[in-house]
Formats: sequence, structure tokens, C-alpha cells
Amino acid sequence: MELGLGGKAAIVTGGSKGIGRATAIGFALEGASVLVCARGREALDETVKLARGRDGARVEAIQA
Repeated sequence: MELGLGGKAAIVTGGSKGIGRATAIGFALEGASVLVCARGREALDETVKLARGRDGARVEAIQA
């Protein structure tokens, strides 16, 4: 689905698991730059890895 997010920026909190992870990956698939924030470093790193693998999206993480 084309949501017109190419060139946009998104911040996803709680992005290390579940709905937050799916949202971060979905935004990356749509071409948005994504900043993901969560408490758990390992799960957060996994989200970033999965999201970056999608069309070379720019995805960064901050641990809360």
C-alpha cells in the first residue's frame, strides 16, 4: 500500500516488539526515515536490523 511516506520522518516509541516493531518496519517499507525508541537494547537492535533490510531505509535507534 502506498501511503506517501517517502521523504518523511517518523518516530516510533515502543518499537522493539509487537505493534511498534511492525509500525517501524512498515514506515521503512514506505520510504520514511524512522527513529525507533525502546527500553530493551537487544530487541531494539533487531528491529533496526529488520527495518534497514527493507529497501535501504534510514533507521536509527535510541534506547530509553
